[in-house]
Amino acid sequence: MIDNSKNLVHTVSMNTQRVTVSLPNYVYEDLLALIPRGDISGFVSEATEEKLLEKKLEPKDPVKAFFDLRKVTPKLNDRQIMEAIRRGRA
Repeated sequence: MIDNSKNLVHTVSMNTQRVTVSLPNYVYEDLLALIPRGDISGFVSEATEEKLLEKKLEPKDPVKAFFDLRKVTPKLNDRQIMEAIRRGRA
């Protein structure tokens, strides 16, 4: 019987790309606090894969995307909107 687990690990490690990324300090501190040192790369890789899949599955219709975005953004009243516009013009 052949142990394929070693082949799988070897294959996976051969198909990787080393990258350098910048993270906000609070994200980095949370990462160090919550994820064991030896698991950080795998965690970041998995999180990136999940986010990329979400992006790939996003609706391509920009109007639908706009309305979907409105569902997850904070609701502002007229006064808050006008204040933001005035600040932008100053």
